[in-house]
Amino acid sequence: MSINEIKTTVFGFMGTQPARLGQPGATPVCSFRLGSTPAYYDAAAGVWKRKSTTWLTVKAFRTLAVNALACLHKGDPVMVTGSLVTEEWTSDGQPHSSLVLVADGIGHDLARGQDTFTRIRSGTASIDEGAAGADPWTTPLTSSPSETAPASSISSAAERTPVGASNAG
Repeated sequence: MSINEIKTTVFGFMGTQPARLGQPGATPVCSFRLGSTPAYYDAAAGVWKRKSTTWLTVKAFRTLAVNALACLHKGDPVMVTGSLVTEEWTSDGQPHSSLVLVADGIGHDLARGQDTFTRIRSGTASIDEGAAGADPWTTPLTSSPSETAPASSISSAAERTPVGASNAG
């Protein structure tokens, strides 16, 4: 970690499907939008109230990018830990900037549902260690059935909670 680096954890819902960035053979990168809507209980009214949604672009690199593309879906409740950075660019002669969360870790928010974890075993060094060899974009990482820890029998995509479902609570 560097001096004055902003590390944070954001809880929210996937606003977009993770998208692969870059070219085969390059460092794996993926990006998605994350929406976080704070809510509070208004005791006087007896209801939950929501504040405005904060939207962030999340970027993940290397093994985290490959695994995010395989596991995350639009609408999933997630928590992302990483560094907040400002990306700056010029378009049509005008300067632009955007706040980006560069992810160190991403996981499903288990307060909102159940998940299954599959540990990845590879015969070579991990992507994070700069392994030479097969392109991680085109070669799936392997796992063994004994390393899959089912959290429940509910695992089909059809049983996922949609984005519009209540998240206050």
